[in-house]
Amino acid sequence: MKITIEKKKPEPVLVSRFLGIRQQPEINPAVEDFSDLFSDEQYRKHSFEEAKKAFEFIFDKREILQHLRREPNEASLSYLKTVRRYGLILKALYKFMDSSHKCGEGLHLFVTFLGIYNDSYWTPPSGEIKKGVVNNLDAIELSVNFTDTSGFKEYITSTLSEMETLLQERVLPVDQFHTLRKKFRLSSNLMQIAAVEDYGGTSHWLFYSIFELSVEMGKQHDDLVQKGLNGEIDYPKSTLEVDSHVVSEFQRIKPFLERVCGLT
Repeated sequence: MKITIEKKKPEPVLVSRFLGIRQQPEINPAVEDFSDLFSDEQYRKHSFEEAKKAFEFIFDKREILQHLRREPNEASLSYLKTVRRYGLILKALYKFMDSSHKCGEGLHLFVTFLGIYNDSYWTPPSGEIKKGVVNNLDAIELSVNFTDTSGFKEYITSTLSEMETLLQERVLPVDQFHTLRKKFRLSSNLMQIAAVEDYGGTSHWLFYSIFELSVEMGKQHDDLVQKGLNGEIDYPKSTLEVDSHVVSEFQRIKPFLERVCGLT
């Protein structure tokens, strides 16, 4: 499916406040300050449509191809990373809100190949990686079959359970560490629309709290990835320590996330 956008349209709220919600709001809420958001089917559909609107606004096939053809530079990498970030947000909402709990193959392959390409941007990426990005530009399908509230709650419950299990170990093989990091990112992406629409409020605070843990773990993992790309380590056999701060913060934040997801 070819996605076309008109840049004259007003920026979706996720685009206009994308950076704003990555700043900590000056509040210290209690669990009772939060409301159940995601038990409401209409709210889930609204969140998905806003994320889709933001991805369609940012996605520009011609611009993506131009940046892929250019010699490596900071501006091109920044744009390609931005496209992938919005793709990952939309992909996360598919996981929570589609009855299959996954997005279409085109979107999945597009963000996967683009992520590999971005990670190896300053080293010569193979032609197959770039080809994977290009081949899926016209294969992105954004239809959705919304799950019911029971299906949504089952998925978020399973996600939190998997995170708790992984956090029981202080040292993890790199693949499990990466899985845990992705679970944090997945949970923060669920809160993106709520955060931008409650800018400075409790949803913004909750998004930021989860997002910061994802960033903290991401820095550890990215350093290891780079060492692997440089041939300094045997990446698949590496391990990473989960900081005690991550463990304690997850336990502190979990009740808030359960509250907004209607699990309490």
